[in-house]
Amino acid sequence: MTFGILEDRYLEKVPGTGLLSDKGIVHGHEVAIDEARDLKRGTGKHAHVVLIPQPSDDPRDPLNWPRWKKEACFWTLAFAASLDGALSPMVGPGYVLLAKQFDVSVDNVTSSFGFILLGLGIFMLAQNALAVKFGHRIVYLTSVSLMFISCIWCALSPNLASIRASRLFQGFGMSALQSLVASTLEQIYFVHERGSRTVIWSFAIMAGITLGPLICSYVIENLSWEFGFWFVSIPLGMTVIMMFFFVPETTFRRNESLRSLKGHDGDEDSAEKSIITNDVESVHNTSSRDPTPTYRSQLKLWHGTFTDESLWRIFLRPFPLLLSPVTYFLFLTHGMQTVWLSLVPLCSSTIFTLEYNFTASQIGLTNLGGIVGIVLAIFISGPLNDWGVVWMSRRNRGVYEPEFRLVFMLSMLFGIFGYVGWAVGNDHRMPWIGAVACITMLNFSMVVSGAAAVTYLLDTHGPNALHVLALSNFGKNMVLYGSTFFANGLVLARGVKVALLILGACQAVCWLASVPMYVCGKRVRSFIARHPHIFRGELDAKTSDDEAKR
Repeated sequence: MTFGILEDRYLEKVPGTGLLSDKGIVHGHEVAIDEARDLKRGTGKHAHVVLIPQPSDDPRDPLNWPRWKKEACFWTLAFAASLDGALSPMVGPGYVLLAKQFDVSVDNVTSSFGFILLGLGIFMLAQNALAVKFGHRIVYLTSVSLMFISCIWCALSPNLASIRASRLFQGFGMSALQSLVASTLEQIYFVHERGSRTVIWSFAIMAGITLGPLICSYVIENLSWEFGFWFVSIPLGMTVIMMFFFVPETTFRRNESLRSLKGHDGDEDSAEKSIITNDVESVHNTSSRDPTPTYRSQLKLWHGTFTDESLWRIFLRPFPLLLSPVTYFLFLTHGMQTVWLSLVPLCSSTIFTLEYNFTASQIGLTNLGGIVGIVLAIFISGPLNDWGVVWMSRRNRGVYEPEFRLVFMLSMLFGIFGYVGWAVGNDHRMPWIGAVACITMLNFSMVVSGAAAVTYLLDTHGPNALHVLALSNFGKNMVLYGSTFFANGLVLARGVKVALLILGACQAVCWLASVPMYVCGKRVRSFIARHPHIFRGELDAKTSDDEAKR
């Protein structure tokens, strides 16, 4: 039982568990691990880290890309993700003003602009199927182009009906940057690099969610809400160009074979210095002699198809994953936590108008608390996420367990304190700075725990992680869209305190889901591996027929 994680009773080698360090700590002493001597390692300060997955020798393998190419791809996607995050809540501070302009209720305005969530949820599963069939690059380019065009459409919209239609298409475009990026991270980065990159991706989305309403609030107050969409279309147009030049195709088909690493039998002393590990992926591509592709050749939009499977079958592929406990864990800890947090800017116009009589620009400034929380999260948990799992692996005789990531789910407690503290403080006439401090805690919780949950998903479900994330995001956006019809009305009818206490209770329930996942996660991974006919493509290690039938 490693750090409280239950061992599996069926498989000796559970997929996901692997040798991450060539040195281990046994009884307080550092020992070398013989099984790591033939495996590829990292460089520099990561020279002791065994690369998972093991890269091929093919120069086309994204794992073998030079550092500048990976960075250009990643930061372009991060910038696009920040704009993606801004589009949904950017008009939030002006909902009360817009309700007066269109002579409708605040909930009517909220649900109209909330059509973006409906489009986001509907297209989430479809874009995953397109990415698997035709590759990531063409999906990314289509998505950002659609976001750009629909922003101009929204700025020209004369009524709520046109706004609803344009926001629906905006949601179609946004879907790739909210789920497909996780798959791209899995394709171009090793296990010991993914944690910090996932934190930065989460930071980018959350920064957009908080900065978008802040900037747009001044535009709404001094110009008009239409100008907000005109302004955001400028960086979106730049993103289309950046995506074309800096985000090549990351899908790469490998012929995978696995190398089983086992410790040697011997006396008790030698057993302490050896280890029975799980299979570590070792990739050998028969086309490794192919020449390095030129930069110009990678700019083409069409790369053919990457699978012979029909689009319909690929579209249906995520649904068996509803039987995976990891899907529900991700939905609760990442998806639903995003719902609670997104309701804050959606209702901020009502909350701060009721309690503090704020103007639109003042409401927008409350998002500065979110920025502080996000920045703290990225500087604290960014490097700590990957360093922490390497540290724990060394104290587990060099063996990495994906459940090590879930230690960071403790940060969800900050979210509980934020909601409850805001509710109690509001009842005692807390000044506005107290509410902003609570928003800081909410955003800190989301970035740290959300990144940990997504990284855990990448480590456990591998290539099918994008399908699980799509299912989670579909459910999240449907719940959030439904909430836009009554959220502001609930605040008006029941009061700010009751509304925030409800969110705090929901956050607590979602956090509790991480406890059984941490303890039983290894057995869950074994369950997935022993049922490949259900979780197709999930078997990371070769298991014997009798193991698979047990």
